[in-house]
Amino acid sequence: MIHAYPRGRWLVSAVGSDLLLAAVMLAIIAFHPTGKLSLALGVAIPLVLLWGFVTLHFPNRVEMDDSGVTFHAYGRSHRFLWRDVRAVRVRKFIVRDRVLVRLLPSPPWRGRYWLLDSLEGYDELVRSLESHGQA
Repeated sequence: MIHAYPRGRWLVSAVGSDLLLAAVMLAIIAFHPTGKLSLALGVAIPLVLLWGFVTLHFPNRVEMDDSGVTFHAYGRSHRFLWRDVRAVRVRKFIVRDRVLVRLLPSPPWRGRYWLLDSLEGYDELVRSLESHGQA
């Protein structure tokens, strides 16, 4: 089963925020502001963008089948086979429009994904992930 965000939603949320961060970084470079805040932002923004690319923590598509689950973003994917997954933790928040999914075992740069309720088939996907966490 494939669960994906509507294309416009994905472009506005994930790509839009990445572009905004890149624009801020370019503005810092272009205007050569001095000071500790500019230096901190000049270092932090590329790191945040890189971390998002490496971790895929806001996937634009999730594919789930009998053998495993795959999270996709930025033309890349993280695949987890159910036989290798020891635990699936689905953490719900007071803000009910999102969950944090953790798959264990996994290294720090994989296995943690935010899913928003605008994902097609969100409720079904969350229930299915929760059921794999109880198995």
